[in-house]
Amino acid sequence: MAREIRKDQKYKDRLLKLIPTEIVAAYIVLAGIIPSASAKWGLLVVSVILFILVPLYLWRIQDVKRLSQIIFTPISFAIWIYSIGGPFLYWGIYEKWIGSVVLILWTLIVPIVVNPKTQPTP
Repeated sequence: MAREIRKDQKYKDRLLKLIPTEIVAAYIVLAGIIPSASAKWGLLVVSVILFILVPLYLWRIQDVKRLSQIIFTPISFAIWIYSIGGPFLYWGIYEKWIGSVVLILWTLIVPIVVNPKTQPTP
């Protein structure tokens, strides 16, 4: 339960647990492999597959049980992809300033909204 959010964790620790680092790393590597001529469809397919993989990865590999965390983490991934352009850039639906604003607001708000798991007192 390395990724599970707990009540005794600080804001920064909760935030880091909402960033799917393995999935982000996979995206970066795969995006670097896709030739620019195929980027429009290639990045779209990779993004969709990884978006679907995020909750499965948390649930099956990281043993995360908290539904709010499983729901919010793929959204965090999608916002991160939008903030760097990703396939949105190639489809003409990307605005850099919108990506920046949404990423900053999401980063500040989501660790507060995702309710940490209450630890029983000994």
